[in-house]
Amino acid sequence: MKELIDKLESLGFTTYESKVFLVLMKGHNMTAAEIAEEAGIPRTSVYDILKIFAEKGYCNELETPTKLRYEAIDPEIIEGKIENELNKTFGSQLKILKSLFESIKPLYKASLPSENKVDVELIKGFNKFRPLKLIDLIKSSQKEILIMNRLEAHVSKDLDNEAKKFYKKGGVVRSIYEASLNFKIESGGKWIPATKEELVKLLDSFQKQGEQIKLASKVPQIMAIFDKQTVFISLIDETVTKNNRTDIIIRNKNYAEYAREIFENYWSKSMTLDEYKKLKN
Repeated sequence: MKELIDKLESLGFTTYESKVFLVLMKGHNMTAAEIAEEAGIPRTSVYDILKIFAEKGYCNELETPTKLRYEAIDPEIIEGKIENELNKTFGSQLKILKSLFESIKPLYKASLPSENKVDVELIKGFNKFRPLKLIDLIKSSQKEILIMNRLEAHVSKDLDNEAKKFYKKGGVVRSIYEASLNFKIESGGKWIPATKEELVKLLDSFQKQGEQIKLASKVPQIMAIFDKQTVFISLIDETVTKNNRTDIIIRNKNYAEYAREIFENYWSKSMTLDEYKKLKN
């Protein structure tokens, strides 16, 4: 019984309401006095609870020549009513939450003195918000993203929404990929080890979506440069799992220009996808 009361309370019922609810479920055509006695709570409290339950449609209020009697509605109907109430309440709260934080985000550290602003940010070890950092960098970019990347673990052909938005506003993405096969790709609902043919298909799909691509025999460092201002680096260490690596975000135009020169050097020496296709396995 305590377990049921705890679950009802987690849905927003009070302790007294939970007890009355369970008595109604077990009983049949009962008076308020009978319900109060069975629930072990004051009769005065029961009257108010029964009135609320009747209004919400959890029980029927039956008039007899002498007293009002109460009978629970089918539990499946009550479940549906409570589910609708929760959807309505929390759906509204979620909308408020999203609206609130859309207004709050621009305020984040807006008044921070210039001498205290952080130009280097470290993300160490497992951090479930790590992907959001990259998404934020893509969101804030307007013109150009340069990427040096190794494909690892599981790779999907699907283009994420933020990348689609970036292309729509005229953004340019140039990427240098390492010509390695250390990843799996989704095919027919399964993850299969990559082959040269699969890598070509994958990168070809990226090109069709708008990405400019070249391949290098080796990419020594995973790096992305956003609008010549911000550099994202995911330090490569083969002895450390991907989720436990250290990422660095550097917000410095001079460093971004230096990183861009490195990218352009690799870009000029790298092969196009067509050139890679002609290479013998």
